[in-house]
Amino acid sequence: MHFARIVVCACALLWLNAAFAQYNYPLTGHPQGGDRRGTYYDAQGRANDKQVPLYKDPKIYTHNMTLLAYLPEGKGGPQMMTIDDKRYVIGGGVVTDVTDPRKPVIINKQAPRGQVAFNQSMQKWILMRPAAFPVASQQYLQFSATKPHPQTDQSRFLGVTFFDMSDPRNPVEISKFAVKGRGVHPDGAYYDGGRYAYLASAMEGTRAPLPFHLYSHILQIIDVSDMRNPKEVSRWWVPGQMAGEDEEFKKWPESKGREWNSKVWDKDMIYNYAEFHGPCFVPKRVEDGGDRAYCSWSQHGFIILDLSDIKNPKQVGRLDMSPPFDAGIPVHTAYPMLERKLAFINAEPLYQDCGEAMIPPFIVDIRYEQNPVPIAAFPLPKPPAEAPYNDFCFRAYRFGTHDSMDFKAPGEARIDLFGYTWFSAGFRLYDISNPYQPREVAWMVPKQGEERGTETALIEWDRNIVHVFSDSGHYILSTPVLGEPVLGPLKPKTWHPHGTNAGAP
Repeated sequence: MHFARIVVCACALLWLNAAFAQYNYPLTGHPQGGDRRGTYYDAQGRANDKQVPLYKDPKIYTHNMTLLAYLPEGKGGPQMMTIDDKRYVIGGGVVTDVTDPRKPVIINKQAPRGQVAFNQSMQKWILMRPAAFPVASQQYLQFSATKPHPQTDQSRFLGVTFFDMSDPRNPVEISKFAVKGRGVHPDGAYYDGGRYAYLASAMEGTRAPLPFHLYSHILQIIDVSDMRNPKEVSRWWVPGQMAGEDEEFKKWPESKGREWNSKVWDKDMIYNYAEFHGPCFVPKRVEDGGDRAYCSWSQHGFIILDLSDIKNPKQVGRLDMSPPFDAGIPVHTAYPMLERKLAFINAEPLYQDCGEAMIPPFIVDIRYEQNPVPIAAFPLPKPPAEAPYNDFCFRAYRFGTHDSMDFKAPGEARIDLFGYTWFSAGFRLYDISNPYQPREVAWMVPKQGEERGTETALIEWDRNIVHVFSDSGHYILSTPVLGEPVLGPLKPKTWHPHGTNAGAP
């Protein structure tokens, strides 16, 4: 009996060693030698509140992908518009003609950045640009009782601005919609060319979710049927987000043992990202009979809203991932795939060098929408064998997901493939034909830039082209997973989601 127990324990140890072998990396492969997370930055840069690594990986790595073109500019992305068979990518302050994906040409270096869609009633391409106070650095956050809080400065415009993009070389401002408070978060805004726009607005009267911030992002829906005079339609928030909702606030797990509205800077302070991050994706426009919005609410989770009464949105279902997943922004993006009754949710890390728990992206079953259920997690990326590091935690800056492939895209979106951007780990494409076991089938890691890594991506489903946007530039790629690329002009026959950009010239 004693011998049998020894054999069982030995087998168990061997199994555990094999199961977790991927984490038992030798550390000598790192360019600085050993486990030096958080120590391989320039000391003077650290003193100036800047992340300046002593080493930046200059290489581009690909697996099952071919690099067609690279532009150091155009780092933002990933919105696309078309005119006839011409294609333009808009983002990062530039407009790039990608009609020939092998020879992209920047045609505008002073373009607004935001959500782009074709407005059928106006017969124009419209861009909605959000404006907000920037994410605070340590110096920006420090203030005293005798000095006004920087977010009380309302001298700058905060809200959204609408532009006519019919001529992408010469955008023309149409109107503005102001949000008094902290403005509209760029990642949280959604506009599909229809009657309504969906904003992540940090407004006066809301409860501050982060140290040194005064306001919290909630959902604000505006009517843009008269583009020159946008009007608010409704608001929705998680009970407790408003400053006076103290009893509801006390029910939050995030309300206990955390810092709220602190005026004392602490580099180890735990942030409470308990607000609407956005966007709310609306797969079918309300005016076309749609009645659902799929929203990412950070530490409050993934929320499905009923928009059948657009003036009074109501919660249908919610998947609260925090706790246990309370690091960073637990639900940064929620992408619905209604053809399969699935949703894809992912987090965003906030700390450098894996200084917090890793939250993988999840596949969620939404067949019973009142109770969404996670059914699988995506695998974590591993560095290529030829890289001078054996864990992306050693590549400097952030490691973790930021965003899914862009929701609006030309062509018929595949329901067996899904893409995520992973900051320092680049872009990863997955086979999700089996939703219980997503598999990585292609990836690319851009050369290392100045801070954030890979943030956004766009897939042209009809031309089988992938656009990846990082802090080192705009990468255009093909992959046999999508199929043979179309390397020239092509007028889209359809867009995802259905009805988007219909009637575009």
